[in-house]
Amino acid sequence: MLHGVSRNVAAMANVFPDADGKNERCCWLKRSLCALVLFSASYFAYFSFFSGNNVVRDLRQCPFCEPSPPSPPVVAGAAARSPTTLAHIVFVIGASNATWAKRRVYTGLWWRPGAMRGHVWLDDEPSGQWRPSWPPYRVLRPDEARFGKEHAAAARMAWAVAEAFQAAEAGREGDGEVRWLVMGDDDTVFFPENLVAVLDKYDHREMYYVGSTSESVGQNVVHSYSMAFGGGGYAISYPAAAALAGIMDGCLDRYNEFYGSDHRVQACLAELGVPLTTEPGFHQVATSLHLSRQSNSPK
Repeated sequence: MLHGVSRNVAAMANVFPDADGKNERCCWLKRSLCALVLFSASYFAYFSFFSGNNVVRDLRQCPFCEPSPPSPPVVAGAAARSPTTLAHIVFVIGASNATWAKRRVYTGLWWRPGAMRGHVWLDDEPSGQWRPSWPPYRVLRPDEARFGKEHAAAARMAWAVAEAFQAAEAGREGDGEVRWLVMGDDDTVFFPENLVAVLDKYDHREMYYVGSTSESVGQNVVHSYSMAFGGGGYAISYPAAAALAGIMDGCLDRYNEFYGSDHRVQACLAELGVPLTTEPGFHQVATSLHLSRQSNSPK
């Protein structure tokens, strides 16, 4: 029996001839791994505190992974943009000698001499004295030979938008930055503070066409609810005005059959891919709706 036990022990020794050696190697590997971890932690801590953030950022990157796309450049956004003020707006007021005589009282309600920039665009030199309390005027005569008698007046006012931009670009609209061109008729009434608050919501460095549709469903249907009505006023950012001025000449020929100047401007901006940004604060009401009769309605 004893002989059998000794024989089994000998057999086990043959199966595990170097068990003690394996234990020693395992202990050595553990000690080496601990030393490596301790060295790596010390190395990382040293560069974190004494070598700046660039090394830490590099250590965090995976050298075997595909490179990540570069971070987009920092662009001055809305937070870095200074607030829009009245001084940044150039008004383009459409008028004629005949209409100005009757409607100038409306412009006088909101125009602030010395605090605003812009012009009343007439079709001829005024016959009477021009008051200093009114906006200054410029003359842009209708080109009946080119557009025909029926369409020349509307083409003239659409062209005034391009003329106003060119004047601003040449510095003829006074000192200071121009961010917006605001169009209106001589019977349009603007509320300056409200207008500034609305335009300040938008980045003037982008292409914007801001206004509102008519309060007449019939007129909106004709224009597909995509046109800002000039009677309520509308605004064009400076880059959009620059692009518009560049194509205005040929664009007026393409859309000569359209009815109003605002329709021509909308069509030209549509060619540029600039859609209407609707702001309901711009109101246009057709007087054919008989507002006096509607106001008495219980509904």
